[in-house]
Amino acid sequence: MKTILQKKKLRVLFWGILLLFLVMQAYPVVWLVTSSFKPNLQIASEPFALPVGLTLENYQNVILKSNIFTYIKNSTIVSGISLLAIVIFSSMASFAISKMIFRGSKRIFEYFLIGLTIPYAVTLIPLYIMYSKVGFIDTYLSVIFPLVAFQLPVSVLLFTNFYRFIPNAIIEAAIIDGTSIWGIYFKIITPLSVNTIVTVLAMNFITVWNDYTFSLVFLNSNSMKTISVGLQDFIGARGLTDWGATFASICITTLPTLALYFILNKKITSGMTLGAVKS
Repeated sequence: MKTILQKKKLRVLFWGILLLFLVMQAYPVVWLVTSSFKPNLQIASEPFALPVGLTLENYQNVILKSNIFTYIKNSTIVSGISLLAIVIFSSMASFAISKMIFRGSKRIFEYFLIGLTIPYAVTLIPLYIMYSKVGFIDTYLSVIFPLVAFQLPVSVLLFTNFYRFIPNAIIEAAIIDGTSIWGIYFKIITPLSVNTIVTVLAMNFITVWNDYTFSLVFLNSNSMKTISVGLQDFIGARGLTDWGATFASICITTLPTLALYFILNKKITSGMTLGAVKS
């Protein structure tokens, strides 16, 4: 009897802690969304109160009076090119490391992993000097190159762990049938790694879309700003901030990330766990 009561108490405690964490995670998002519909006067006087009257004025100001669509376009271009390059380079490198036997493959894999230990900040000055000499400042490439470089290590790690899960017998059979290396990669490896590709895309999309450091340092003109830097437009003279428009713009810019996660949630989970088990 005591054992049953103890199990019930532990279950109640478990669900209570889980509910507490859920509230802690959900509250900032709910507060952000509700604040985006508040008038600026209420945000200033009662920032944590429920909205008295919902208003679309903040969204109208963002859409009609700001350059948010230009910033979204720039972020889309940077994110699209960066993600395509990350998937192609990391998947090919991982295929070579895990399935093509050659001297030094482990060293190359370790070289990629070293990139996980390098912080963004230490590269800003060298990159800025190099970009200024070759004319890359205030161009998409100035942001795309470092984003791809810094996201390759974790992507290579994910792809390599998955490719090691694929039996070598499949590749050996394809070679016996006369399939080339490129044929093996595109016709066998790529279709089998769809879940991992989706996982890499989703994980890197969040980082690339929300990039602030490289965009702030290397992009100067308003026509080239990405969305993370463009949010500064709502900060006026002497630090006065249009909080209603800021919250509305944040809600608009987070929609792609949330939509991508909820649509691809199952594939992301499958891709994260598939290479963790050896048969």
